[in-house]
Amino acid sequence: MIVAERVWRMQRLSGRVAMVLLTLALLCLFDGLRGGFLGSSGQIRLIPGERYLLSGPMPPKTDRIEDFVIEGAPVDGALRLVAEGVFTGFMFGGGMWRGYLDADMRAVPGNYEIRVRDRFGEKQNPALVFSVRVFAGPEDRRAASPSTVTRWFAVDPRLLAACLGALGILVGCGNFLLGRKWHSELVAHGCGEVFRMKTVDGRAEVTADMGGPCDIPAGATFRFSHPLRGDVGYGTVVSCEKGHVTLYVANNAQVRPGDIACLVTA
Repeated sequence: MIVAERVWRMQRLSGRVAMVLLTLALLCLFDGLRGGFLGSSGQIRLIPGERYLLSGPMPPKTDRIEDFVIEGAPVDGALRLVAEGVFTGFMFGGGMWRGYLDADMRAVPGNYEIRVRDRFGEKQNPALVFSVRVFAGPEDRRAASPSTVTRWFAVDPRLLAACLGALGILVGCGNFLLGRKWHSELVAHGCGEVFRMKTVDGRAEVTADMGGPCDIPAGATFRFSHPLRGDVGYGTVVSCEKGHVTLYVANNAQVRPGDIACLVTA
């Protein structure tokens, strides 16, 4: 049973590791979502020298880029919105434009609101209002991130959540395989794991999975044990069918689900 005990310990450890990894993945995902919902959602965050691709619907009564009116950009052109082309929308077929926001090395840190509208004075389309924040450098942008993960580790929380989740699933699969190995080791030694307990006529009764055909006679003696608690008592077979053995537990036995029941041979 030495090999079986090692497998049990490895399975137990891998289960805890998988749980920790998946919990961390959920926390990172929550951190990323929290940054979106409670942080600067919809804000474009740039540092000097960066370019941000964007697109939007055409302003009312406007068919050409040349008719765009762009407001809110600095007059020195250090931060500018450039519309490059017009295309047809994929969903509803309406007119769309694509372009980019460009922050050159002269861009002054601060908050900007750049608006694209038509030249006829129609109501401003909210989808054509871009909130932009320029930071002095990468460290300043990271320090102001709404994500705790980004501030502490300079990593996108969604990417970290995906990596931790994938690793947690991988370890979980290893835990499953170790569980099957643990079960096969028990079967090889004529043992089974207790998975159910109940009281019948004032006596404790347990059921253990023997993992295969069961031809153990009623009245046979089983010993209960646990890898950490050692031997915990004895029981007597009541019935054995469909791979499950049902046993009465001796009064002084401290049996719990997860304990091991092994047939006592002469």
